[in-house]
Amino acid sequence: MKNKQFLAASIMMLSLQTIQAQGYIKRAFNVLTTSDPAKVESTHKLNKDPETGQKVGQLDVYEFTIPASHHDMIEDIEQAFDKDKEKAYSLSSGSNANKKTYNYITLAVGGDEFGYPLGDIKDSRYIYALFLDPADKNKTHRYAYAMEWHEGSKEIVGKLIVTYATTQQYRKSRKQPRIITLSKQSGSGISINDNHFFDDSMGYFFSSHGSDSIFTNRSISSESWLSQFSTFRNLFMNNPDGAAANYYASFIYKLCKQADTLDEVERQIVIKELEKVRKITKDEFIQQMFDTSIERLRK
Repeated sequence: MKNKQFLAASIMMLSLQTIQAQGYIKRAFNVLTTSDPAKVESTHKLNKDPETGQKVGQLDVYEFTIPASHHDMIEDIEQAFDKDKEKAYSLSSGSNANKKTYNYITLAVGGDEFGYPLGDIKDSRYIYALFLDPADKNKTHRYAYAMEWHEGSKEIVGKLIVTYATTQQYRKSRKQPRIITLSKQSGSGISINDNHFFDDSMGYFFSSHGSDSIFTNRSISSESWLSQFSTFRNLFMNNPDGAAANYYASFIYKLCKQADTLDEVERQIVIKELEKVRKITKDEFIQQMFDTSIERLRK
């Protein structure tokens, strides 16, 4: 009971000033996470400017499992998104159901380069909405509210997500080279793996089609391509069963979709490495991603 009360308090205190803008969504989130049938595990992260103490980023994730008979809770949240949509500046939904390839977007988290992946549950559906932070007079920061879920015959598994970051428009206006800190899971904590320098010429930028995702799109040199592949291959191999394994694998998959700069010898090297990493995972979905990546490199 104390855990349920804590979840209720944490959701309602995410930002009292945002209740009016996302009131229905917040209440629907609260109902699901505090309900008796729900099994909920939460993760919270807050990033502040070290000089001003002002919040620059936030991540709250509530992973849940509910009996399939309580599908009405999911419907209530979908209806809440619909009720709050007029106050949102962006509303999107999608599905990974019955897709052979991995498809996800990334919700930006202020202070983190990679953000939080949405759509990484196999055969899932998702919905998210973006709202300007009413406390930010400059209108450069936003809250993102999202739900992802998969309905099985006996239970529904999913997660509710809240992130805080600058708006995509603001990020695009301030494009500049940056240091990306890559990390790997180590037990229950995070240990820093390495730092890598990336800029827009290497293909990292925020998408321009209305989503809140980060993805790779531009052509890059074979040296840069191989360096990125090596980095994410190592991250995946360090913990192939970790929480971030799907993200690392999907990054490799996206790289392999854009391997035009590799010559035949380089492609064969990468294929051999992909065959190695495929063997160390038991996740069929990730195996499919690696299989597809190999097929693309052989074309």
